[in-house]
Amino acid sequence: MADVEEVTQTPSELLASGRRNLAVRDYNAATEALAKACELLAKEHGDTADQCAEAYLWYGKALLGLSREESGVLGDGMPGTGNADGEEDDDNEEENGENGEEENGESEAEPVKVEADGVKKSKADDGVKKSEAESTTKDEPASSSTADDQPGPSNGEAADESMADLENDDDVDNLQLAWEMLDLARSILRRRAAGGGAAARAQLADVHLALGEVALESETYDKAVVDMQSCLEIQKELYSSDDRRIAETHYQIGLANSLASNFEDAITHFKNAANILETRIKTLENPATVKDDATVKKHSTADPFYSVEGEIKELKELLPEIQEKIQDMMDYKTETKKRLAETLFSSNGESSHLNGAGSSSSEAKPKPAASDISHLIKRKRKSSEGEEASSAKRANT
Repeated sequence: MADVEEVTQTPSELLASGRRNLAVRDYNAATEALAKACELLAKEHGDTADQCAEAYLWYGKALLGLSREESGVLGDGMPGTGNADGEEDDDNEEENGENGEEENGESEAEPVKVEADGVKKSKADDGVKKSEAESTTKDEPASSSTADDQPGPSNGEAADESMADLENDDDVDNLQLAWEMLDLARSILRRRAAGGGAAARAQLADVHLALGEVALESETYDKAVVDMQSCLEIQKELYSSDDRRIAETHYQIGLANSLASNFEDAITHFKNAANILETRIKTLENPATVKDDATVKKHSTADPFYSVEGEIKELKELLPEIQEKIQDMMDYKTETKKRLAETLFSSNGESSHLNGAGSSSSEAKPKPAASDISHLIKRKRKSSEGEEASSAKRANT
């Protein structure tokens, strides 16, 4: 009976089912439903048809979530990441008012949830300790010539072959496959966005952000910055200046820069995220502005649990954690400069006393940076119980 029901499901039904599973972080069920949706759409319309873009996007997000789950590194996200890797984009498509052109039938928009402390507690947390302590950036292998090439795991052949081997995707690393599906979605959405459709442009921004997150998992942090900057540029054209999705992207770019040891840029983007949220709070607290705020009207209509007071409370809880990130970056920057100065001083001392006391030189030699600044890393992993409670709360916000 289960097989019969699966056969009778339409791509739209499978897409809706996959997104629901993604919202509750059931990544196995989400990838299964979305893979089937992609397969059916590709057979009906062709691998690179416009109708496939949305399914590819969500399938890529589900695969990214599954990859993180398998690595045991899942956690909460920050501005706009929602309850899972997928919910925030409902908001994107709804706000653009062009859902009618989306063949696969998006669901009603839900308020974008802004959450605290890092992107999904992924490999990024461990990368902060490694990359910032060493003050080095992990360079991407020069295997391609364009800015849109895969950040790490891909072999660059996804666009032509991804759908042909969906049945055998167990043989491919989930992070690799996530990049391939997102890259395929990007190529389709670029074509559609060229026609001026705001919905396609919003989805294209989402694809760039998701690709940036894949790059973070691949530890190609400079590539993550490039993809996320592309997302930010589109979002600034589509949304108001105090939109929480823009705050999310600034935060994500800040994190990517911190992992690449670009402390100044990280601080700038973290501050931008904080400033946007502060502006949003002022808008919500002002009766004259909140009454005509389009986002509030939309959220109030789409979510019966939404309230202005609840959003203000949520934003105010986020700000201290973003400020803490800013302080972390300042600490890293100060400590790195200190270690650099000590290294230079030690080198100069040794060069002028080549025949001097060896034991003294040994004592002057700085310790590895990782052991010196590891105490600065604040890993605020929540307990599983806390995450479930938090997720349930945000799902009803």
